[in-house]
Amino acid sequence: MNARRVIVWAVSLVFGLITTVGIIIIFGTTLEKFSIANAILVFLSSAGIAFIWLDYLLRTQYLRS
Repeated sequence: MNARRVIVWAVSLVFGLITTVGIIIIFGTTLEKFSIANAILVFLSSAGIAFIWLDYLLRTQYLRS
C-alpha cells in the first residue's frame, strides 16, 4: 500500500509539472508574463486531478481516510 501511495504522489507531481510547462509553451508565453501565481494554480489543479484519478485507479483510498 505504501508503494502505491508513493506512486500516486510522485506521478501526480510530475504530471502537474509537465502540464504547467506544456501550457506555458503552448500559449507561447513566459513565466514572467504568465505570473508565478497562475503557474502555481495550474500546477495545483492539474496535479490534483491526477491525484484523484490515481487514487481511484490504484485504490490507495487516500480520499476516504
